[in-house]
Amino acid sequence: MKKQRGQGRKLKSLLGYIDDFIPFEETNNRYEHFHVPCSRSFINSPKTRVKIKTAFLRKWIETTEKFIENSKTMHLDFCKVVAIICEQDIWDSEIIIFYDKKYYDTFFIRNDECQTWTKVDNKNSFIKRHGINTDLSEICINQKYTDEDYVYNSFMWVYNNGYLEN
Repeated sequence: MKKQRGQGRKLKSLLGYIDDFIPFEETNNRYEHFHVPCSRSFINSPKTRVKIKTAFLRKWIETTEKFIENSKTMHLDFCKVVAIICEQDIWDSEIIIFYDKKYYDTFFIRNDECQTWTKVDNKNSFIKRHGINTDLSEICINQKYTDEDYVYNSFMWVYNNGYLEN
């Protein structure tokens, strides 16, 4: 594996792209979501320094908190902001803004032959391991994807400003 060059520059660009997120533009849809705006090979690489990944995680949580604060001034029937951090594949992380309560209430229910999400009582807080402080609630979900000859297990950490239903 090649050495990661320009990590500071790439981090600065990544944080700038996150600052450019414009929420609450698709309020007529059931939700809108924001993905990690960089290459998978940069953020997931074992060569990327831990402090770079921690800076990204801190910004991801801060942006979620900012969206939550901004949602309080919006005059919407329903609005719930959720950050999802995928522990094994940080690039798959998302910030989701739900505008449809029914969709939100069923979003985290995944239980079929191909995909299962199970809440885990994990006392080992992901963001605390990275030294990040927040008032957001934290829920750990074990994701299991099954295909004919393939099984993928990972942990997904969900952050929001209240209890996650279901």
